[in-house]
Amino acid sequence: MPIARQIFFPLITVLLLSACTGITAHLSGKTAEEQDEANIAEAKNLLTALQNKNSSLKNYKGIGKIKVWKKDQIQIDERVAWVGSDPHKISIAVLVSGFPAVKLASDGEWFYYLEVQGNKHYFKKISASNANLKRLIAIPIHSNDVITLLAGRIPLRDYHSAYITSHSSGSGYVLILKKRWWGVVEKIYLDNDKSHVHQLEVFNRNGSLVYRVDFENTREIQGYQVPFRLKISNDEGSDFQLDIDRYWADVPVSSSVFVLTPPEGD
Repeated sequence: MPIARQIFFPLITVLLLSACTGITAHLSGKTAEEQDEANIAEAKNLLTALQNKNSSLKNYKGIGKIKVWKKDQIQIDERVAWVGSDPHKISIAVLVSGFPAVKLASDGEWFYYLEVQGNKHYFKKISASNANLKRLIAIPIHSNDVITLLAGRIPLRDYHSAYITSHSSGSGYVLILKKRWWGVVEKIYLDNDKSHVHQLEVFNRNGSLVYRVDFENTREIQGYQVPFRLKISNDEGSDFQLDIDRYWADVPVSSSVFVLTPPEGD
């Protein structure tokens, strides 16, 4: 075989195989990062670390202040107190002039909402699986996600694949979770060391943003890392901010605080 053919055919073979690999990746809808085994392994390790963060924290309580905006108009600017118990129990009281005007609670089975204005009140009890805090903070975030956030942890959506990519700004990284047939369900934004989460975004099956969380002013409380400012927002002009004044970890709690009943006379 002439030397030219000895060089030409192997070269063509390599080029064809490379092209086929690229076509296959394109048709599968996966990026090169999603198919990189080292990348996938690192993403798995990061998710394990996130799942283990503050994992021994079972009961906690805190006091602080919440602000809620709707299209830049302030809706709520009040004191708030809460008690949480891993994994599905929460009790929140919004204080107006020191009085609990709005209460929310979940015992893991039921979600309760009680709003009191003078002699009038509104009470609702629904399945905890259908509960979200849109009525309070104007953003449809599930109560279980709020419990997770208040415990200093990261809520994670169900997913089929995960990988890491560089942030478009050139600083930091993004851990991306994807679900088969859905696409991206969550993005977790990390610093350059991939050791600190400063933001996360959750998406619905249409690819629209459900909510965004920014973590600020993280402090250590009894060995746990807890953000002392949480900002939750969406792309529809709704913004929520929680500033924590005091936080207690590993506190004793009674199961009765996670159940609300309507005022007497109902």
